[in-house]
Amino acid sequence: MAEAKPRILVVEDDASMQDFLTTFLEQEGHEVRWAAHGGIARQLLQTEPFDVVITDIVMPEVDGLTVLDEVKEQHPDTAVIVMTGRSSVRQAVDLIRRGADDYFKKPFDIDEMLHVIRRSVDHRKALRESRTAAPAPPGEAAAPPVEAFPRIIGHSKTLLPIFELILKVADTNSTVLIQGASGTGKELVAAAIHEKSSRRCGPFIPVHCGAIPETLLESELFGHEKGSFTGAIARKEGVFRLADGGTLFLDEVSEMSVPLQVKLLRVLETGTFRRVGGVEDTHVDVRVLAATNRELREMVDKSLFRQDLYYRLNVFPIVLPPLCGRTGDIPLLAQHFLAKLARSGRPSCTASDEALALLCAHEWPGNVRELENVIERAVILCGGGEVRPEHLPAELRPRKQEAPPAADASGLPYRAAKAIFEEQYIKALLARHAGSVATAARAAGMSRAHFYELLRKHSIDLARYTDA
Repeated sequence: MAEAKPRILVVEDDASMQDFLTTFLEQEGHEVRWAAHGGIARQLLQTEPFDVVITDIVMPEVDGLTVLDEVKEQHPDTAVIVMTGRSSVRQAVDLIRRGADDYFKKPFDIDEMLHVIRRSVDHRKALRESRTAAPAPPGEAAAPPVEAFPRIIGHSKTLLPIFELILKVADTNSTVLIQGASGTGKELVAAAIHEKSSRRCGPFIPVHCGAIPETLLESELFGHEKGSFTGAIARKEGVFRLADGGTLFLDEVSEMSVPLQVKLLRVLETGTFRRVGGVEDTHVDVRVLAATNRELREMVDKSLFRQDLYYRLNVFPIVLPPLCGRTGDIPLLAQHFLAKLARSGRPSCTASDEALALLCAHEWPGNVRELENVIERAVILCGGGEVRPEHLPAELRPRKQEAPPAADASGLPYRAAKAIFEEQYIKALLARHAGSVATAARAAGMSRAHFYELLRKHSIDLARYTDA
């Protein structure tokens, strides 16, 4: 049977852009549907499956951010690519935190978008294949992915696809680009890929490119000959040579200078390099995994990162979710860190339900690393026994708020009374959670998209509830 065409939904209110994308993507062999705004897209998504959604941000009725939120909540296996007329670092971070697979600033390179679409379709195909793989023989239980990664703590829905991607790519020689904010566990993922690969008996060497001065990084990577520079009193082997037969993890590869990027690209393309001051090529068999907390495509646009190296590293991207995107894992992580501290000689502690609730409600801009630091501080203050809310930092504890006066709606029709209650309820949630929509929506048991709809419905100014 012929393989089904990838199905793409284009959400765009500009007719010329609709026609352009639809025509181009259909010529490339995709099945394309389009919607003039998010409301139509919502109806199509409820009745038809799509591999990729390409959406503009600014649209009438229902905007692109709402489309993004709803797709990620209701159709997590569907990729979302966002188009925007304005681009900033803040917006890029927000889009990634919301779950966007990629974003493009208009006008964009259509071939580059096609590359991202193909990558997204391939990833979703790999996920489907891993889920429908043949079951283990009778009597031989297949280990769930979560049990296959003991060093990565969590079993949330946003983390399980990461496990599947690791298992899929581990036993290949493909370069992997691990993206995610600082503190999300990029090195743990790199180590897991190495441990599941055929190279697991070889060395795994991590190098933090941002922690080594630029003048020394080339020598650290490739080594140097005696006398090649002041202080080079003997030949030194670089990490590429030391990692021969194993895996080299280049953390924060975005911090590498452009001239050094050229030399890294040569190693990736040919498997050879020269020591600083050397004249002979050295051949190595090294698999490279790279990581960054920055937006490399934006750096490419600013000529801060080579485009050819970006594509060479981005063969198989893995995007790690922020901690606020997997709050169900926070109790597990807290217990893990408490046990880890107890093993290191700190007092043995447990966390109260009240403390765990506050931990789950926090946004965690510093991700897992910030959570670990908060737990260590709490254990010191607690001194043993139970970690309670008073042992947590002040920013995690709710501020005291006066309850808003209840309006007398007994003489109103039901719908009017419901609207009054709804508005007061939303305002009270925002006041209690310092204007955090994510936390307020979670406390209300509704999606952020639904919460934003209620904000618009009642014309609630979010800025009034946000800390200055």
